[in-house]
Amino acid sequence: MAKNSSGDDKRNKARANARQIAANQAKKEKTAKTVLYVGIGVVIVAVLAVVGVLVFQQSKPAANPENYIADGITVGKDEALVQPLKMPEGESSDLPAPSEAGAKKDAATVTVYLDFQCPGCQAFEQTNSSMLKKLADEGSIVVNYKPVSFLDRMSSGNEYSTRAANLAACAIDSQPEKAMDLFDALYAQQPEEGGDGRSDEELLEVAEKAAVDTSKKLSSDSEQTVKSCVSEKGFEKFVEKSSQDALDDGVEATPWVLINGKHTDKTSDAQALAAEILKATGEFKG
Repeated sequence: MAKNSSGDDKRNKARANARQIAANQAKKEKTAKTVLYVGIGVVIVAVLAVVGVLVFQQSKPAANPENYIADGITVGKDEALVQPLKMPEGESSDLPAPSEAGAKKDAATVTVYLDFQCPGCQAFEQTNSSMLKKLADEGSIVVNYKPVSFLDRMSSGNEYSTRAANLAACAIDSQPEKAMDLFDALYAQQPEEGGDGRSDEELLEVAEKAAVDTSKKLSSDSEQTVKSCVSEKGFEKFVEKSSQDALDDGVEATPWVLINGKHTDKTSDAQALAAEILKATGEFKG
């Protein structure tokens, strides 16, 4: 009987050991599953957080650069920025009204949609800028410039159109008096279509050569400087929205020129364009 009892004890002990091993294994598997589930949960939370941030960023309205009104800047006498002749409903500005800056009662608005990558826009400025400045200095017109980014595809992935328009917004936000000098500088170094565009450093050099202080803080965001605004593309969404607004308004190409809201194709002949403008003001009856 003792012998049989000893055998039973061994079997019982073996069963107990097996149960313990099984219990330990089950515990390990449970722990592993818990770690796995927690890990999956952490990943899901992280993904949801990233998605939430992206959705929030996408849903935020585009920040408007100071001194831009209705997607553009309006230039009057002595190349000073002024309010549009007709302020959009709901918008306000500290810029002077055109009449306060010398615009005549029957002054016309010449609207120019432009892309800094566009050779035709460069040619338009070379042909017409002196004439437009003369008419603005005489108080006959204000010129509403609206940069867009239609030609991003022409800079080998560099998105030069967007980035150049962003630079203009960054600079004009705090230094409106530099607007036309900056436009001239951007056209003077316009990259070839199909090329590599310009780097941020090169764009900032262009701005500095136009006497823009790239260390100056933005008027619309005191935590940003012109330099950081360029590197972080602070007004990228604004440029995208402005470009879409232009398309929605029927703009088909650049340069696209309106005289008191009516499209004109007389953009390659300064005399012919001046005649069209002065007809709109009533100063020319021919």
